[in-house]
Amino acid sequence: MKKISSSLLFLFLVTNLAAQTKNPAGAADAQAITATVRTLFDSMRAADSAKARSVMAPNFRIIVLSQNPTGQTVTRETSGKQFRAQLAAKPPQTLDERFWDGQVQVDGDLASYWCRYAFFNNGKFSHCGTDVFQLYRGPRGWQIVNLTYNIRREGCDMQAIPPK
Repeated sequence: MKKISSSLLFLFLVTNLAAQTKNPAGAADAQAITATVRTLFDSMRAADSAKARSVMAPNFRIIVLSQNPTGQTVTRETSGKQFRAQLAAKPPQTLDERFWDGQVQVDGDLASYWCRYAFFNNGKFSHCGTDVFQLYRGPRGWQIVNLTYNIRREGCDMQAIPPK
């Protein structure tokens, strides 16, 4: 009986420890997804369309949600090709998007990344909001398929914005 109790106690402790251990594959995915998003933002600062393309799926698109003058939400869509052309037309350090409070969700080869952001154009604060990335894991690693974001010019938490 003592052997059975000791064995059960050992099994309970090992199972409990295993349940508390973080899944390294999950952590690795979260790091890779965050790095993919960071690469896109770095490419914007550098005005480097080739770097942007390295993390964009072939059918990448951006959807922007904003308010029209009457307060209604309107959307605007930009293709990956249009986005890369916009980057190439800007001098480096013109576009500066800073992000924080990233949240990663992963299910197999599908992922989403939510974060808060603040956007600066030519060193001047422009707007803030939330970015929502949809990614998939392909032969080149995690690729961004969609980026949807909203735009706010009021109610931005200026204290939360990370330094450049």
